[in-house]
Amino acid sequence: MRNSPHRMSRLLCVALMIICITKLNTEATTTVTSCSKEDLKYEYTTCDDNGGRWKVEVPIEPGKCSITGPKAPVRGKSCDFTCQPGQYLDMETEECKPCGAGTYSLGGGERFEEWEQLPSGFKVSTETFQSFFQTDDQNTNCNMSIWTPRGNYISCLPQGCTSALTYSVTLVRAGYVEFEYQFPSSSDTMFHFIVQNSQCQSYGSKGGSQFPDDTGEGKWGKVKVHLTSGSNVLIWKALSLVSESSSESNRRKPVLIRKVEIHGVAFTSECTKCKNGTFSSEGAVSCSTCERNTFSLKGQQSCTQCDSKSEYSEPGASVCLKRPACTKKDYYEVQDVCDSNKKTRKLYKWFEPQICRTDMTGAVKLPGPSEPEDCPPCNPGMHFVEGKGCQFCPDNMFSDGAKSCQPCPASTSPNINLEYRWWNQMPANMSANCLTFADTDCSTNASWVLAGDHIHTQFGRSRDAYLVLIFKIDGFRGQESENKDITIGTVEFQFETTCAGNCELLFLSDEFGSSGIVKSWTAGQKKQEYRHEIKSIQPLVLTWAFQGSGETEAEDVARIFSVKVTNTLSGGATDCQNCMRGVKDNQCIPCPAGHYVDPNTTNCHPCPNNEVIRSRLAWGEDSCVKCGPGLLAKEGTMCVSDCIYTDDANRKYDFTALKSPKFVKGANLFTGSGTGYYHGFNISLCAEEKTKAFCQSNMTESKMTGEKPVHSMVCRSAIVPTKEAHIVSTQPVSIGDYLTKILTNQSHDSELHKLYEQGGVPTEGMERHVHFFYKTDEKTQACVKGRETIISLQCDLTQEGDGEIEVPPKCPDGTCDGCMFHFLWHSDRACPQCQEEDIQIIVGECADELQTVHYSYPKYCKPKKGMKSQEQRKCRLKLAALPFILKVAIPSIVGIGVILFLCVIYCWMRNRKLEYKYMKLAEGSGPNYDGELPGVDSCGLEDGEDEQFDTVSFKETKKKGLFSKLRGKKYKSHDDNPFETSHTEKLPLT
Repeated sequence: MRNSPHRMSRLLCVALMIICITKLNTEATTTVTSCSKEDLKYEYTTCDDNGGRWKVEVPIEPGKCSITGPKAPVRGKSCDFTCQPGQYLDMETEECKPCGAGTYSLGGGERFEEWEQLPSGFKVSTETFQSFFQTDDQNTNCNMSIWTPRGNYISCLPQGCTSALTYSVTLVRAGYVEFEYQFPSSSDTMFHFIVQNSQCQSYGSKGGSQFPDDTGEGKWGKVKVHLTSGSNVLIWKALSLVSESSSESNRRKPVLIRKVEIHGVAFTSECTKCKNGTFSSEGAVSCSTCERNTFSLKGQQSCTQCDSKSEYSEPGASVCLKRPACTKKDYYEVQDVCDSNKKTRKLYKWFEPQICRTDMTGAVKLPGPSEPEDCPPCNPGMHFVEGKGCQFCPDNMFSDGAKSCQPCPASTSPNINLEYRWWNQMPANMSANCLTFADTDCSTNASWVLAGDHIHTQFGRSRDAYLVLIFKIDGFRGQESENKDITIGTVEFQFETTCAGNCELLFLSDEFGSSGIVKSWTAGQKKQEYRHEIKSIQPLVLTWAFQGSGETEAEDVARIFSVKVTNTLSGGATDCQNCMRGVKDNQCIPCPAGHYVDPNTTNCHPCPNNEVIRSRLAWGEDSCVKCGPGLLAKEGTMCVSDCIYTDDANRKYDFTALKSPKFVKGANLFTGSGTGYYHGFNISLCAEEKTKAFCQSNMTESKMTGEKPVHSMVCRSAIVPTKEAHIVSTQPVSIGDYLTKILTNQSHDSELHKLYEQGGVPTEGMERHVHFFYKTDEKTQACVKGRETIISLQCDLTQEGDGEIEVPPKCPDGTCDGCMFHFLWHSDRACPQCQEEDIQIIVGECADELQTVHYSYPKYCKPKKGMKSQEQRKCRLKLAALPFILKVAIPSIVGIGVILFLCVIYCWMRNRKLEYKYMKLAEGSGPNYDGELPGVDSCGLEDGEDEQFDTVSFKETKKKGLFSKLRGKKYKSHDDNPFETSHTEKLPLT
């Protein structure tokens, strides 16, 4: 009984909790009402293993009402059921019904074309590239690289990042995805589309992973990829390839997607409303765009007309705009057709359609025609035809434009060009366009406008557009070089720009397969000329694109005064050139390859030895160009290497075994998810045309864009590995079309020395490296002189066979500036043959009358075949084998011995003379000599006796010896006699 109070308290707590719960349930019951028929809808459950499902009744807004007396679930349509396009499934009756006016349906599909915000189901993610070009403290901000909705499209401009747009969809049957996109060509941006299944594995079929082709500026492309039933993940990736050249970042344009359609999904239970600016009738599959000067709002079944007097609209508008007062920007000047009297007038026309009003205050009126004036001359190579204007001269005729066409003299050929100096009518092979990055068209009053002596841009009321002038050329005459180093023709134009802000003029050419920027100019430019060389005979499209600064009141104008393209297949001739070998097909028969035309005799003469011709028709010996060091002239038109090189020291290098193409991998770039790419280089050291390096794009549908594979001595492509164990190659480009020279012993070359230091390549021993210099004339915005490549071959006896090709350590993508590429090639096949002066001989000690002789070869050469490293031979003393002390002592001792021997000879000869004197003195002594001197009978002369000698003297008979001459110098007399005569008196002895 002691625990009864505690027990009572617990029971009281439980009772209170029950009361609270009951009260809450009562309040909830009073606040949540029962669902009416309008609050309910039918939905299907998830499909079971048998492909069936149930139809159940659920609230439209969960929690708003409660279902009282729900209907029992019923078996619904099979999981693969869909309605026809233009219909929807009425869930209550489970019947397909047509969509109402102002809506549309794909039946079993989805369409996304409104991008005011990111549609439901889409996700955006970004990743940062890490590469050798970035250090750890360089954190890339990817906030500006994400896919961003822009109203009519979604765009992405990757900047050092990769951005992914992802959408997951489940297909009840096999279908496809189709999307429209815009991808302007760029050297460091890639667009990748991937389809993955529920296990995040890409399709193995073609198209499951592809790189859509570039569409060009302002153009839209379309991609269609088939899908399998089941779960599919669609991924659109925009990748910014990290470039060593920051200048390329200014050339990038965003990737745009404006419409995505997916077919093969389940039925739709409701139709989609048409977006603003579109309309539809009942049972529509898609919505139609409202015409000009009409508008519509979302879900409209028709478009509303704008007030024709005060309002206007562009096609697909959602609102009408007020017509502004007319200004000078709303009309343009044209030249009237010349009449029979060769008179013309200036006419003024409104840009069509006219959107401005002339009845408003301050509005300008359209000027009337000018007074008649003389017609301007035709362009060079053209003549005036009444009723047709200026036309090109017929074949085999020429004109300066002011006179009628004249026939070419005999043995001459017309020099055909395309030249425009007067802009009274748009040339037939030119066209003007206006491009924007949106899906709306440019304003029609934005274009290139003819102005007599020039053609200029006029933006009108469009400020965010590119005004494009396109010039199509049929092709060029002549035969192009395999190395593309011979100039076929030239493009010359004179221009100027006037800019209030940061405007830009681009000059583009598709000479190398795809349209690329040749040159660009920003801000205002004074009147100037630009010249570009053409080295291909293929048809060519030249483009000038001008973009203003975007300022509302800015007067941004680009003017082109003249354009001239030489040596074209079609056009007109301004003169005729002499044909020394005759005329064929309306062209001069050129001299044989490697020959030039003598201006004095007009005969063909061959170029001097090892010189080539680099132009189509060469006049004078000055046209011959000497091949670079180490190269040989081939067929008189190109300088090549036979893979054999001999340097100034007469060392012979044989690179024949290295001439086949070799592949070099550049620096790695990768993302956190494993997506990456690298640059692959194909190098052909000294190959012929058939075995040159080859780079190509293997992306899907690349043939449709005309992207050509690259054949050159050195080429580069972007390689993107995929998870399917294959690689994607894209953006092939040549970085070395032809060899310019081969050099060695270049340690004194400051530029090459600087290149080694910039790349972190050791300069020790570089004087023995052999350098192959390559060049391509294809220009880019960053490389206005084209690209160059240097391959430095280093003799390395430890690297057998092909050896190893390295990139500079500090520039792991092969270049430090994007224009000059450098590779270091280590191989024993890069070693010259050793010469006799290179060999060091080491003689061993004698042992059993034999000694071992070692031959040591340096590291910078390799011995000839059959040369021994050592041999044994009989001992023999060689001065070269003696120590240095003995080499000095032995000659000294021999010299001293010779001197002593000469001294002995001298003394012997001296003693012999003394002995002779002594014998003379001894002749007078008898045999009984007792030690006294003999008596002298008389010292006088007898009668009749002549005096002959006073004393006895000795004379030199022939040549004097060395010591005799020295002695004679010491005891010199007048007659050079070492013995003097003594005169004595004859004295009696008694």
